[in-house]
Amino acid sequence: MTIDPHTDAHIDAHVQEINTAMWSNGEYRHVADLLRPGAVELVERLAPAPGTRHLDVATGNGNVALLTALRGCAVDGLDLTDEFFPDARQRFAEASVTVGLHRGDAQRLPFPDASFDLVTSTYGVQFAPDHAAAAGEMARVLRPGGRVGMCNWTARSWTAHFQEILSAYFPSPNGHQGQPMLWGSEDHLAELFGPGCTVRGERRELFYPFATAEDLVAFFEECFGPCITAKNTISPASRWRELRAEMVEMTEEFHTTDERGTGVPVEYLLAVVEKAPEKEGEAP
Repeated sequence: MTIDPHTDAHIDAHVQEINTAMWSNGEYRHVADLLRPGAVELVERLAPAPGTRHLDVATGNGNVALLTALRGCAVDGLDLTDEFFPDARQRFAEASVTVGLHRGDAQRLPFPDASFDLVTSTYGVQFAPDHAAAAGEMARVLRPGGRVGMCNWTARSWTAHFQEILSAYFPSPNGHQGQPMLWGSEDHLAELFGPGCTVRGERRELFYPFATAEDLVAFFEECFGPCITAKNTISPASRWRELRAEMVEMTEEFHTTDERGTGVPVEYLLAVVEKAPEKEGEAP
């Protein structure tokens, strides 16, 4: 498969404009701090060797890209918005590593076929509107025998319930195909990537250390782009108070105290997709 830069069969420009504006709000770097343990677990699971050509999709402020660059990989990061890039560049500079950063769409990656040995995404690509296009692009830019590594929220996670409340007040715009939390299912990933790939996954948990459910919701209300967008645009204002009360009530059901402390466990699927190697005699 090759890319025609003048043809755009997959991307709904209106949807992409909404997504770009939404994810540009807030202080995402603070949310990224909560997600960093998942990035660490994914990179430890993949253990890429020095020289590995790595693409991190929906890279944000570079949690995964930084870790693989420190391992000596040749890394590119791509995100729908470049709002996160200044923070990412500062982190890379402080660590004395080089990462190429690109603004672009996961559904239409601006790279040739078989450009990378490893493609990753942590809690990001699953929010691309067209699941099949995003998975197809990740597979396309991956060399035969390469791997895709992902952390994806599951349908029973706190994040899924949080998103469900938001979407009840803000239905997905036309063109949003499929539900993001389906990416937390191995069966869905197997369907998306097709028979040429093998999917292996395991359920894991992040832990958000907040003393109360109210504290967690207040944090996301201040830092998380979609939540800020909802608060700023919902009408009448009383609807926001209703939505927020639902979030707190739901979060209280997840809130717990255990050996990790007091907070909210958030389930995700750590998945590794292996692309079949070339068969003997096939053209490279």
